Amino acid sequence: MSCKRRPLVIALSLLLGTLPVAGLASTPFLNRDTLLAQVPAPAVDSAPATHTYSEDSALAPMNAPMPSNAVNLDKIVAIVNDNIITSMQLEQRVSAVRAHLQQSDPNAMPADDILRRQVLQQMILQDIELQMAQRANIKVDKGMLDQAVNNLAQANHMTADQLRQALSSQGQSWETFTNDLKDRIIVDRLMQQEVESRVHVGPDEVKTFAHQLKDMGGVSFNLQQIFIPMPNNPTPNAISAARQQATEVRNHLIAGEDFSRLAAQVSSGRDALQGGRIGWVKAGELPPSVSQALMSLKTGDISQVIAGPTGFHIFKILDKKDEQPTITEVKAAAIVLRAGSSLQLQEAEDRAQDIQTALQNGSRFSELARNYSQDPNTAAKGGEMGWITPGQLPDTLERTLLTLQPGAVSSPIREGDAIYILQSQGRRQQPVEEKQIMAAARMQLFNRIVRERMDEWQHRIRDSAYVEILEPNLRGSDA
Repeated sequence: MSCKRRPLVIALSLLLGTLPVAGLASTPFLNRDTLLAQVPAPAVDSAPATHTYSEDSALAPMNAPMPSNAVNLDKIVAIVNDNIITSMQLEQRVSAVRAHLQQSDPNAMPADDILRRQVLQQMILQDIELQMAQRANIKVDKGMLDQAVNNLAQANHMTADQLRQALSSQGQSWETFTNDLKDRIIVDRLMQQEVESRVHVGPDEVKTFAHQLKDMGGVSFNLQQIFIPMPNNPTPNAISAARQQATEVRNHLIAGEDFSRLAAQVSSGRDALQGGRIGWVKAGELPPSVSQALMSLKTGDISQVIAGPTGFHIFKILDKKDEQPTITEVKAAAIVLRAGSSLQLQEAEDRAQDIQTALQNGSRFSELARNYSQDPNTAAKGGEMGWITPGQLPDTLERTLLTLQPGAVSSPIREGDAIYILQSQGRRQQPVEEKQIMAAARMQLFNRIVRERMDEWQHRIRDSAYVEILEPNLRGSDA
């Protein structure tokens, strides 16, 4: 990739949420790394407003609320609880998505009215998530944001200054870039808190899944999907209607319509405006109904309509590989600060922030580990832990380490009575030995459950929010 082309990918991947941050899935069988961020729209007219909320929503008023900050703004496109989305915000997001599609997949470009509706739905969901994060007091300080910028730059073989210059040369606002990145990190932390932290995998489940994993071997799929949702608490008629729509979509695909374009037009997955592209997924991380349906298909094949807990899915296999099962090992280093009381914990947190600031200012990780780490096994070695295999560290530390690019450093992580700052020094794929199959099974089963729970959680929070779309042309069929 040339130097001129790389920055465009970086800038637009941020706008589309493709950041190397922690986490997994956020829509049905979707890699969280492909999350979209926001959207735009036309002007308000005098047509009746549309209210969309569930019977269980405590936020749904009898009459549409008009936010207090709605005065003297450009035209309002949608109201999300007590926030608004303006036409200017929608236009900015549509322009960014359109530019990305023109660069990455022109075939996925839908008609302008469809693009606007799809983008607006993405903005609405993100707005709901950010409101939830604000209520949960989830914040991203300057140190954490600077570290994320450094991680993103390193992942693209650049320095932070080079990243900033590259964005500037394309007319990209650094303020907009960092604000979008901050929102993305906040949403990611919300997902970890609301979904991932509540997933617990028991030893019996792991043992059962380990036997299934042996049968699946090292099969992985590079997938596209089209997702047709069902309403919350669907009636038999609603289920039948959604299934019929999915069947008609599949018939169009079989007749030769472009999958990317159709995904952008009709899919309700957050990957829709990326042509429905999910990326590579291990067979073991997919629900059994999906993995079984895909096992017999070849590259280029389109699946049957597959029922899920919140809707119906159609998959296209872009590529398929069956390799020797492997596990990811990470060469790691750590700075560990111990705390046995609330006072010591506060001191440890303050020290961790000082260490993070020193790292951002150019201090060497190994030197800080020797000077400050309280782990007797690693401090003298500059924090080096060697190669870490799945199951060797607590879940929180392991998942964080797996998301770091080589050379990147994590934000401080509290685990038990200690605070950790982790550094990834490299990663490798190693064949799964018999003694490691349980660790591999545990991780893939955890990922599978997170994927399923994430979809259900997003479906639930979207349905329980008060949403009013003021522009008739932007209302979907369910509005």
